[in-house]
Parts: sequence; C-alpha cells; structure tokens
Amino acid sequence: MSKLRTPITIPAILQQRASTTPQRIAFTFLPDGDLFEENLTYAALHQHALAVAALVATTSERGDRVLLLYPQGLSFVGAFFGCLYAGAVAVPVAVPGKLRGPDKVSHIVADAGIQTALTTTQTLAALRRQYPPDSWVGRLNWLLTDSLAETPPSTLVLPNPEHLAFLQYTSGSTGNPKGVMVLHRNIIANLTFIRNTFQYTEQSTSVCWAPAFHDLGLIDGILCPVFAGCRAVLLNPFHVVQKPIRWLRALCRYEHSHGGGPNFMYDLCVSRTTETERAELAFSNLKLLYSAAEPVRAATIQAFNKTFSPYGFQLNTFLPVYGLAESTLAAGLYPPGHGPRSLPLPTTPTHGQNQSAETDRRVVACGKPDPTAILRIVDPDTQQCCTARQIGEIWLAGPSIAVGYWNRPALTRSTFEAYTTTGEGPFLRTGDLGFLTEDGDCCLTGRIKDLIIIRGTNHYPTDLELTTQQSHDALQPNAGAVFSVETSPGEAVVILHEVRRVAREPICYEAITEAILSAISQQHGISPAAIVLLRPGGVLKTTSGKIQRTAC
Repeated sequence: MSKLRTPITIPAILQQRASTTPQRIAFTFLPDGDLFEENLTYAALHQHALAVAALVATTSERGDRVLLLYPQGLSFVGAFFGCLYAGAVAVPVAVPGKLRGPDKVSHIVADAGIQTALTTTQTLAALRRQYPPDSWVGRLNWLLTDSLAETPPSTLVLPNPEHLAFLQYTSGSTGNPKGVMVLHRNIIANLTFIRNTFQYTEQSTSVCWAPAFHDLGLIDGILCPVFAGCRAVLLNPFHVVQKPIRWLRALCRYEHSHGGGPNFMYDLCVSRTTETERAELAFSNLKLLYSAAEPVRAATIQAFNKTFSPYGFQLNTFLPVYGLAESTLAAGLYPPGHGPRSLPLPTTPTHGQNQSAETDRRVVACGKPDPTAILRIVDPDTQQCCTARQIGEIWLAGPSIAVGYWNRPALTRSTFEAYTTTGEGPFLRTGDLGFLTEDGDCCLTGRIKDLIIIRGTNHYPTDLELTTQQSHDALQPNAGAVFSVETSPGEAVVILHEVRRVAREPICYEAITEAILSAISQQHGISPAAIVLLRPGGVLKTTSGKIQRTAC
C-alpha cells in the first residue's frame, strides 16, 4: 500500500494520488450498464479538476456556492473535485425532469444564494428547452465543463479542514430540502470510519449505482474510493433500477468488490431478475453488500439470500448499516463477515405509549457507531437517556457530524445542539427512533415524524406499507405510502398504493381494497380511514427512491 502524508482534506489526497500513482484507474463508468467502460486515471482526474477550478475562479470567490447539475457519469466527478480545488462550496442536485424536480432545484438555488452552475453542454440545452428564460435556469451563470482546455493555474491553494466543502440537500421526504453543511474535516472523519470498518484497501473495488448527488453515491461511491485508493465503478441508477442484474454482474465481475443500496434495491434484485440471468452470476469476488438509506427488512434479506445463495452469495457478506446526511454519511457500521442480525421489538413502552400490539415485530440491527463518536438513545420528550433495549430517539455526537443547516440558525440549534438532562452534549437529534442492545448494536424502529399512534398504540408506516403490498398480487412492490391525518374523532390512517400494470386480465379494485382492509385489520388491529389506489408512478418518491409520505 502506497504511503500517504497525513490526510488533511480529500483534495489533498487526490493531488497526492495523482502524483504517486498517476496512471492508476480511479473511476470506471459503465454508460450502458454492461461491459463497455469509460475510465479515468488519477492524473486525468486531477488535470480536469484543475481546469474546472480555473473556470470556477473566473466567476466565483472562495466560499461561494456552486450548483452541480449532471447526469450520472465521470463529468460530475471532475466537476465536484474542481469545485473543491477552487475553494467553492459544491451543491450537487439531480437534473430535474419535466414534471418533477424543478421546484426543488429552484428552492435550493434561492436558499443557498447560488449564482453559478456547472453542467454539460447537452444538459444545459435540455434545460433551456424545458424552462423559460425567466425561470431559475435563465437566472444562473452557466459554466460548461465538457470541453475545457487544460490550462490549470500555476499554484493550487488547498482548502483548510475547517472550510465548508459542500451542501448536501436532504431528499425532502419530510418537507422542503435543507442544506446540510459538511466541512472538509467531517468528510475525512467519516471516510476514515468507513474505510477502517469495511476494511477497504487499494485492491478493493467500489461498485456504486447510487446517484452522485445523493450522500450515499457521493461519499461512499466517489469520495471513499479516492480516500482508500481503490477503484470506483459507477453505474447509472436508471439502468440498474430497470435491470438490477447489471449491478449484480458488476459486483461479480470486479475483484474484491463491495457495494450497497436501499432495501428496495434488494427487493428489485429478487423480483426483476430471471433464473437465466442469475445463472450467469458467481459471487466469489464479493466482499460485502450493505443495506442503508431506508429501513432494512428481515424478509428482504431472507428473500435475497434464498434467491442468490445458489450462485455463491454468502449471507455473512450482507451488512445492514445506518447513516444520514447530517452525519456526513455513515453513523453505524459492521465489519465484513458480520452478517445480518434481527431482534424482536422491545416490549418496554416507548415514552409512555402502549406497544402490546407490536410484540411480534422484528427489527434488524444496523451497526455500531464510530469509536470516536457517541450514540445515545434519548427520550425525545424528557431528554433522559434510555437504557438498553428501550426505544427512544437516536442522538449522535462526533467528528463526522455536520455543523448545521445552511441559513437556518433556529433549526440548527434545535437539531444539532441538543443536551441530555445530565448536561451531556451537544448532540445531533436524528429524528430516528431506535434502541441499543446490550452489546451496543443500534436498531432502528422508525421515524418520529412518521410514527402513527392509534388508540395509544404505535404503528410504523413501513410495517403497514409492507402488509398492504403483500395483501394482493395486483399491488406494486415498494410503491405505497401510509400516513396519518387528523380527524374529529382523532388520528386516522390513510393508505396510498400503486396497482401493477396488467396487460390482459381486468383489475377488480373492490377485491384489492377488501384485501388491504382485511390484512391491515388482522395484522395491526386498525381500520384505515381511506384507501387510494393509484396508477404506476403515482406515489411520490425522492430521487433516491424514498417514499415522500408528507408530500403524499
């Protein structure tokens, strides 16, 4: 393993890798999701980032926010590092479609005070066709990075670890997106935790399909490979969701591979691959698969293992983990070989609520915190620390915790500056409910804002959504939203769910509704106030595939 000077910032590490291993492949992009490769060496990445930095410096001062609007691919990688080289604050966002996304981008541009944006010639042409000149597109100063002459500055001033590196805007699953302020030192701390726990080396290969503008794709898919010195293989998320076998093939093709994604991707790998496709797989190269970004379901793990173990998949390579943008990314991890572990939901009441109806529910343990961090389970009402196997809110402190939300001082204080009744703090209030085992494993049970309380009993939307989708074959998997509404008698449950496209047989909507009512009543003891059946694509989701319950 090549020696690196003390890592200060990720730009400094890239600069040194370009000097010590210039011709080593840093990134590989699979544009069609299959065999064809586009490769980028450390030297080429460094030179392109320098050219982008010189371009950014023509319009922006150090510390200015710069929008990054790119399709998945190598162009984003060079642009992101170019922003960091220039001392600008990168703000990566998804390229908006015709119907979804423009309001979010417009909000981010206004919220962050952005004047300059980076993109490609083709992307900008498409945006100008979609949006009028008086929209956010017309107000930005656009810089194109796909046809740059390599005329880098003679000197490169690397950022200070205390400088702001990027704004990670939250997906907006519970409201308007907020810009999480991530410092360079936060990045290094989190990458150190990931690399050390997952045991990445220069021989490892990261195989990532998560969008680059998402914290999962950015931190683990792009920055961690540079930090660890290993090769990164990137795929287009649209190609992978369309044909999950593409991701599985890549995991099997590249040596010492690792990757991950949300729970729904593992469901898709089971439902959208054929026996003929699976027969091509051999998982001998796979070192670990992690599940993150949404609740991890034991049934999903079991189905994935049953489906792919005949082709060499080993269950102990599957690692449920915990992370969030406010912690840069990773907050709870397991080392390779640990495997998944499910536990019964504690019977101890959750800050005064009756949970007798949920005693048969099982949850999946999602890692242990960074040794340099502190994780507490705290009663969100009293701020008292909970004992082992007592459910409360997850509070975090440590070097990976971001410094707050951009331009939201009040929300920053209430979220990032919490103290327990003993005066311990400050902590990040995650908004996630969970508990710790006696061994220090973190187990998630839901979100505070999503928690539904009917007649004093807690109900988690994820449980109700799973029961709904399993109640009838005509319901689309991972395409439902359950939430509560206030009515005159009290809190009531509403269910939205998409119906599959059926080519031949007519759909009996009454039968579907009756099946949902029966399943929800029998398994959860409640009666929904309303059931809404939707066409495919009707349920609102974030760009990373999370259900937007509040928006629904």
